[in-house]
Amino acid sequence: MNALEVGPIRTNERVSADMYRLVAELPRLAQTTRPGQFLHVRTARGWDPLLRRPFSPSRVDRENGLVEMVYRVVGRGTELMTQMRADDEIDVLGPRGTTFTLDGKMLMVGGGVGIAPILFAAQQAAAGTATVIIGGRSREELFWRDYFPDTINDLLLTTDDGSVGHHGYAVDLVPALLASGEFDRVLCCGPTILMSKVAAAAYAAGVPCEVSFERRMGCGTGGCYACVCDRKDGTHAKVCQEGPVFDSREVIL
Repeated sequence: MNALEVGPIRTNERVSADMYRLVAELPRLAQTTRPGQFLHVRTARGWDPLLRRPFSPSRVDRENGLVEMVYRVVGRGTELMTQMRADDEIDVLGPRGTTFTLDGKMLMVGGGVGIAPILFAAQQAAAGTATVIIGGRSREELFWRDYFPDTINDLLLTTDDGSVGHHGYAVDLVPALLASGEFDRVLCCGPTILMSKVAAAAYAAGVPCEVSFERRMGCGTGGCYACVCDRKDGTHAKVCQEGPVFDSREVIL
């Protein structure tokens, strides 16, 4: 679906040095968006910048029609987004793309802004089915830990600097957890190196793994070919249309 919805912003607050949490009243998107999909957002009024930016929702409140997006300031578009205030209107296309498979016992792994779709998946998963690992550079980047629902089995933290949780990377914890034999699938989103190593660990353990690509996009509808990734069969896939969620065995990471 690629329908337009415009709604008021409820909050747009800084949650770390370079990250913001935006909540908007978007009732249709709150009902129809599923974990793994993305929304294509106009980051300012008017036509400058011309191109929308893709964001993975981090949570939805279906009852109250709210959609949450956590974003990192990385350029002009996201810098303009930080200037949006409560009651300003936000212009959103979506939902777009493929979804995570939420069934069985799941190990969910997220890093950086890739934690957003993992949080959404954890929110929507059945109680007692998800164990989550999230990683960041420091304690400050793991503000996410306060957002995860009580319905997950466990939330494991890792930091590059050792300021909270395991001193190291999210993938460090994956092999031992998969060796327990209790997981039916792995879901992962984050930097490519994280997804590559998590996918390799899942393959070694014989556990299916889904990865969600983060890509710069132009049109977001499959027309411009700006967001392609490589498949292992030698073909290419449009992340905005055939992804962003892929079986890790099908794509080159």
